Amino acid sequence: MENLSVSDKTLQVPPLEEIVETLLVEAGCGAPPTNENRLLDFLNLRQLSFDFMQDPELARVAVKQDIRAVLSLNHRVVATQPGLNPKRKRFGILHEIGHFINHEHLQKLFYDTDETLSWYTHVRIEREANETAAQLLFQGNRFTEEAISLPLSAHTPIKLAPTFDASYEASLRRYTERHVLPCALIVFDKKKTAKLPGDTEDDIPELRLQYTITSAPFRRKYFSGLEAGSSVLETDLLPDGSHWGTSNIVEGTLNVRGNERNWVFETEVFSNGYKIFQFLVRETKS
Repeated sequence: MENLSVSDKTLQVPPLEEIVETLLVEAGCGAPPTNENRLLDFLNLRQLSFDFMQDPELARVAVKQDIRAVLSLNHRVVATQPGLNPKRKRFGILHEIGHFINHEHLQKLFYDTDETLSWYTHVRIEREANETAAQLLFQGNRFTEEAISLPLSAHTPIKLAPTFDASYEASLRRYTERHVLPCALIVFDKKKTAKLPGDTEDDIPELRLQYTITSAPFRRKYFSGLEAGSSVLETDLLPDGSHWGTSNIVEGTLNVRGNERNWVFETEVFSNGYKIFQFLVRETKS
């Protein structure tokens, strides 16, 4: 009888896109919005809403970090903090599924906070879980294929977001980073400042650049991002406080200074009430 030995070849894992496509089909999620409960059932996972402070082990972590979601491989449980916004809860569940189906994510327990669930996390495994969650949320390339057939504008992802039951921020990110044309998204958050006598809700908020997303064609032609903390938003584009919302997109231009040259872009600015988004549509020669 021949001696048999274990091959030292690395296990060939299918690409993420293939895994996600197969999972969506097998779980019966053929049309948007993706049904996270069907995914959980197919993977034999339970989902619980659980106050993490009630568990001694979780409480020790919860006092140091604001836990939003937990994956326990041993118990095959995805737990989310009660009271989460429905879209945040849904993304949290998809994020934990992302950990579950990734062969490298072999830890027994994942604690996910606002930081690890954020779009701009620097931790590799969290970025991978976020990417898987986005693939599930937007059904692989389906969102992108629908979006690029429509005009290049922030109006397009805002229009499609409800179909996929996705937040406007997630939809804008997906739209921008996957687009075949040059475009970019600059995201600001509002700094918390002390309210002074005479201030009104219509006063212009103090803004902080949080992150920049660019399409591949934009990166090749212009730049990949702006320095965090820089202020590039033209304040005259901001609507007053009573007119924030996705129904009020303000058009204007933005000057960006590079190392060797300057650019002027046509832009669209709006807010979801929490953050301000500036979508760079195209370069203008004017």
